[in-house]
Amino acid sequence: MRTLILAAALALAATPAAAGKLLEAAPEAMRNYAEQAGYILSSIAVCGGDAEEEAYFRSIARDNLVQLGADDEDLGFLEFNMEAAAKAARPRKRDCGEDGAVPVASDLFLHKNLIEKALKGG
Repeated sequence: MRTLILAAALALAATPAAAGKLLEAAPEAMRNYAEQAGYILSSIAVCGGDAEEEAYFRSIARDNLVQLGADDEDLGFLEFNMEAAAKAARPRKRDCGEDGAVPVASDLFLHKNLIEKALKGG
């Protein structure tokens, strides 16, 4: 737990200063999206995945934000915070099956939807 708190504090302190379009509209949802993406990224190896699957997931996480109009600052924020969250995460083997994976993935799309809603002014 202490490691997770320290990692989170370091991530907050070292986050790039410039804010992108999505970050300006929905900073909390962007942070939550990046953290959830980091958790999913870290679970790939636990669930038997390889580097190719990790790269594929990273591209999906980025593409989801690009579809919303993410700029370089937004994507840099995603990469930085997703990596920090992945290093701090302790994924569970139970997240590998459908019963565990569906809620984990659903949370990612919830955060994406909150970003999209904020962009539309709602």
